[in-house]
Amino acid sequence: MIRWRVASRPFVAVAVVVALGVASTASAALSFTPTVLMNQPGYDFTGPKIGGRYIVAERTASTSDIVVYDLQTGVDTSIGYGDGKDQDMPAISGSRIAWIDHTEADGEVWYDDRADIIAPRRITTDAADDVAVSIDGNHIAWMNGQAPGRQIRWFDIDRNVFGTVPGTNLPNGVSVDRGRICWFDTDKTVNYDGVYLYDIATGDEMTVRERLHSAATIAPDSPALHGDIVAWSETPDLTPTDSTIYIKNVRTKSVLPVSGNIFKQLRPSVFGDLTVWQDERNATDDIYGMWEPDWPDDQVVTASEWNEVNPDVFGRSVVSQQDVGELRVALFVAPLAPTRISGDDRYETSAEIARTRFGAATNAVLATGEDFPDALCASALAGALDAPLLLTRKDTVPASITSALTELGVENVWIVGGTGVISTAVDTQLTTAGMTVMPRVSGVNRYETAKQVAYLVMDIVQSNPEGYWRHEAFFVRGDEFADALSVAPHAYNEKIPILLVAPDDVPQGTEDAVTFCYITEGHIIGGTGAVSASVAAEIDAMLGDAADRWSGADRYATSAACAAHGVARGWLDFDDLGIATGLAFPDALSGGAACGYYGSPLILTPPTAIVPTTNNFLDVRRFEFGGMTIFGGIGAVSDSLVPDLTAYLN
Repeated sequence: MIRWRVASRPFVAVAVVVALGVASTASAALSFTPTVLMNQPGYDFTGPKIGGRYIVAERTASTSDIVVYDLQTGVDTSIGYGDGKDQDMPAISGSRIAWIDHTEADGEVWYDDRADIIAPRRITTDAADDVAVSIDGNHIAWMNGQAPGRQIRWFDIDRNVFGTVPGTNLPNGVSVDRGRICWFDTDKTVNYDGVYLYDIATGDEMTVRERLHSAATIAPDSPALHGDIVAWSETPDLTPTDSTIYIKNVRTKSVLPVSGNIFKQLRPSVFGDLTVWQDERNATDDIYGMWEPDWPDDQVVTASEWNEVNPDVFGRSVVSQQDVGELRVALFVAPLAPTRISGDDRYETSAEIARTRFGAATNAVLATGEDFPDALCASALAGALDAPLLLTRKDTVPASITSALTELGVENVWIVGGTGVISTAVDTQLTTAGMTVMPRVSGVNRYETAKQVAYLVMDIVQSNPEGYWRHEAFFVRGDEFADALSVAPHAYNEKIPILLVAPDDVPQGTEDAVTFCYITEGHIIGGTGAVSASVAAEIDAMLGDAADRWSGADRYATSAACAAHGVARGWLDFDDLGIATGLAFPDALSGGAACGYYGSPLILTPPTAIVPTTNNFLDVRRFEFGGMTIFGGIGAVSDSLVPDLTAYLN
């Protein structure tokens, strides 16, 4: 019988002398502080993974169990300790853990969320020997067997749905992130090794890399995925002792080899702009890293007398497996600071957000930057189109926006709002620039525009055979912007429409959208001062008592509540956290869509102070953030806040 969350014997934390430098022309070398977290005589700790606050590893003596180390409390607990069975191959995403359990003759996938009190859950019940589990948010992926004929299976925790990646041959190296599965395959295309990417939501497949067997080999267990970045280990000249890490941005299609093919580089791990890997160029195995500002220069991560292998990275924290006769887990942490995306005005800021976060896009959504009503509902449409959300003036597209659209390779522009807010002169300007202006999405007022956006989002989602329409909506006050901005990432990521209400009335257009879009579940955003109790009761009645309220005492507390709900539901995670002013809409509008694409929440703040509710939200989540992005210039979010925000990251 498996014993859950039983505290094991304490680990010995030992300081080790090691240097990690990933140089940056912007901020010089990263300086990492090392600590040994998992080190018990008589036990080996292998395959460490870090999800932010929690680190997991397999612990082995006569049998194996899973150890979970909490960086916030310094306490470790065990999954399966002392049950005489084996638990192995742990994976982690935030507070969510998946692993393989061998209580039966074959391996089965199990799952647990450290953030709730619900008992661990068995995912698979088949006769296959499940292996190589990976988890991100609501998605778990694994291989159902080790013999030829095995497949990649996936499970959606939120929807309680299983699926299979079609068309695999001999898959290996499974990695999942943001609803996409990456893996290695051999002879999927005859005579080729390859790395492939499958989108669960659309069923689309992408060939990331293929190499002829006669020309190169790809390490089967090497693919790693985070966001749009895929990394893998490849031996271009078939020399067994030499291999190189390659990195590809699957959105922009750029491919970069890390370094020359003169030594063996294995098992990459990717997080944002940092890639780390196991490197054999020295007398011992070390961990090397490359930080995006300095590509393609790489720097040694560990320079100890011990072999360091199997790295994993989250933010600026790297874990690795150390061989000191017995195997232990070491943690290397570098300071982390917020980044800022801004321009000289709201339009340049919008353009910079699109360039930085998207890199390339076929579609773009355009909303007015001069007022907020029609733009409040645009995030869900941008999400359905996999597109950035940019701002324009009423009668002309600013040069910064035109430049960004061109650089991104945008072909189709979707304008939200009528000609009273964005004139036909904008259509003409975009058409002249070689872009196709799609039929305008608008209504006679803000409520009707939101309805039309909801109709279009549903059509786009359901037009894909694999598309999943959630039958959910956010209900927000239509004469203020803050609450809608707080759920913009959720709306983008999950393609959930934002419907507008008056404080004391549900407009007809909103009622129409509920009926036509088959909305059966709703989330009312904001307190009774934003959406009255009577309106909430009316919404609840329309949905058959299936509405809840996400709110706080003010816009900042509501923003924090929305972020917490999004992460708890597995829709978003803390790989990054967006920060924007709560006193104006433009920066948060484009930033909210960018957060949604990255799968991150957005927190609103006053320009020059962190209010108590925001402090409470951030303070209890130290160690959970992999990064932080400020949207807007110092007039929107003052530089005086940066030291305080930095403190939450370290």
